[in-house]
Amino acid sequence: MKILILLFFSLFITLSSCRYTGQTQNDRQDSDEQYVDTTPKATTILWVDKKNSGGKKDDFPIPVRTVKVKANIHTSGKVEILSYTKPQKNRVKHYLQERLEVFRITKAMLDSGFVKPGVQYVQIRYMPEKLQ
Repeated sequence: MKILILLFFSLFITLSSCRYTGQTQNDRQDSDEQYVDTTPKATTILWVDKKNSGGKKDDFPIPVRTVKVKANIHTSGKVEILSYTKPQKNRVKHYLQERLEVFRITKAMLDSGFVKPGVQYVQIRYMPEKLQ
């Protein structure tokens, strides 16, 4: 009886270790490859929308979208979008251009060196609820 239990247990271990995973050896090698983002990291995050809640705390989170762009930051604080790292819808492009016409980086941020003028990659965050 003990031999039968031992034989059954060893057979179970052997079958469970050799089970089919559904992937071939080449599939496993492909899944080990990591995607590498070739664009440099963003140097600054710019929030172009503000939520005016009048001092009240919201009970629900506010949706925010981020777009990574190559931009030229002028010494006056004006931001000019040169290109997008990923394709964007035309209405998002138009909205961001419209918002950046009035958006300025403060002089204090430029003087402190936190934001440097010139061509660089930045993240622009906006609220999609204001897009419409």
